[in-house]
Order: sequence, then structure tokens, then C-alpha cells
Amino acid sequence: MVLIKKIFITVFILFCCLLFIRFAFGGPEDSWICDKGVWVKHGKPSYSKPEDPCGKKIKLPRIKDDCLKIGGVWKKRGIDTIESCNIKATDRGNICHDSSECQGMCQVDLTREELSQGMRGKLFSNKKYGQCSVWVVELGCRGIMKEGKAQVICID
Repeated sequence: MVLIKKIFITVFILFCCLLFIRFAFGGPEDSWICDKGVWVKHGKPSYSKPEDPCGKKIKLPRIKDDCLKIGGVWKKRGIDTIESCNIKATDRGNICHDSSECQGMCQVDLTREELSQGMRGKLFSNKKYGQCSVWVVELGCRGIMKEGKAQVICID
């Protein structure tokens, strides 16, 4: 009887460990996943398939005239010593679960405390989605979604 009880407890503990691993490290459920350039439904997403091609980021022009022709902004940004192009993303504001779904980044709102924790490497699994950024290039420290989890990235 004692042996059966030990086996049962061991199996139960293993089952709990497997459940923990699945939910702690598993990918996003109910979302669209970019797989080899094609949007694939994962679960039952609450939003429609992203309209923009997956896995294809916008290549920003490196020449001022080309940038201005497409409605871009040509200026120095951040710590960069040279001017460069930036444009508004056409998918800005779309719901996303990963930056691969956006022309720019999949941004998520974080509190000051969460930003501080995120800069020390903490991931936030309680955030389920973000929104595609307004600009293709966004500078500063901000929350972004990666594989269904929020993290902090700082871009100068």
C-alpha cells in the first residue's frame, strides 16, 4: 500500500511539473504565427489574420530623396551621428502577439515598475497582446511582445 502511494505521488508530481513547463514556457495560444512567410492559425485567434506579409520587415531607404518620396522623415535619431529615414507603419495600432506580425515592433504598455523589472530581464506572461508601433523605428526603452510574452528592449 505504501509503495502504491509513493508511485501515485511521484506520478502526480511529474504531471504537475509537465503542466508547469507547458504553461511557463509554451508559446502563445490562440494567435497567428508566422511560419516560413505564411500566417498560420494557432488555436482560435480572437482577431483576423494580419494583413501584412509575415516575416517581411520594411527596408527603409538610405537616400534622403527616396525617403521623402515615400512620405518618410529624414533626420538624426537617438545617438546616431548620421541622418536616416523613418516612416509610419501602415499596420500601426493592429493587435499583435509578436513583432514578426508588425512592420515595426509589437509594443505593449508597461508600468514604470514593470519597465524597471524588464530592464533587469524579467518577462511578463500576464500580457497577452500588444499593438503594432506607429513608426517602423521606435527609440527608447519600451515593452515589446515576443512569442506572446512581454519583455523590455532599449534602442538608442
